[in-house]
Amino acid sequence: MQGGILTIGSLLWDDGPRGAWRRQHLHSDEKVCVKAPIRYGRCSSTRDNTFTMTFSHDTPIGQGVLVPCTEAIVDIDSLVAEAEALWSAEERKAPSGRLGARWGCVGVLCREETESASLMAAWVCYFRDTKTSAIWPVDERGVLCIPWPTKVADGAPADADVILATATEADRVQPCAEQIADAWLDQNESHERYFFENVRHGIRTPDDGPIWKRIEERRPCWRRDGAYAEAIAILQREAATRV
Repeated sequence: MQGGILTIGSLLWDDGPRGAWRRQHLHSDEKVCVKAPIRYGRCSSTRDNTFTMTFSHDTPIGQGVLVPCTEAIVDIDSLVAEAEALWSAEERKAPSGRLGARWGCVGVLCREETESASLMAAWVCYFRDTKTSAIWPVDERGVLCIPWPTKVADGAPADADVILATATEADRVQPCAEQIADAWLDQNESHERYFFENVRHGIRTPDDGPIWKRIEERRPCWRRDGAYAEAIAILQREAATRV
């Protein structure tokens, strides 16, 4: 079976160990944009209290990126290997055999087909044995409870049999677009890069337009950073079409 990783943040573009994980585990040149229920919903203390991506309960649909795994999922051992490697890319100091921490965990979504039933049964047993705390939308079985992603280009179901993703714990109160933008505007450690790299790599939320409008209004000096030019051009084109 073909496996894929649904990426909704820096896992897709961050350098260092995550880059090594992508080169070893993913066919990055075959990635495809898919519809996904996501938003900036977690205030991150390691990013100077700016916001990072989470899955979303009730906002309009956003856009993530599905990247095929290099190795086929043939049994529970190969699925577990991909899941543990994914978590190690998310949590760099994670002990071997872990699938999560208090702030997030890995979940699995399978197509509703007969041949995947035994694999998912084995996955549920494994997930429960690890005593991983479920983080919504991953449930206590380790199942990722979101609709099967569809391609942004044509609306067709994503070309995968098994999808893995990391769910991170969202804040209880969802921030508005202005709060999200202000968090980046009120820091000076380049954490705004998270927003621009997401835009550049196709990870989008319904709040992107209002966030960019707020940034334009306050005109920070980093708005002129050449590293952000590609993402800013995308945001400007989109803003022009809304006028």
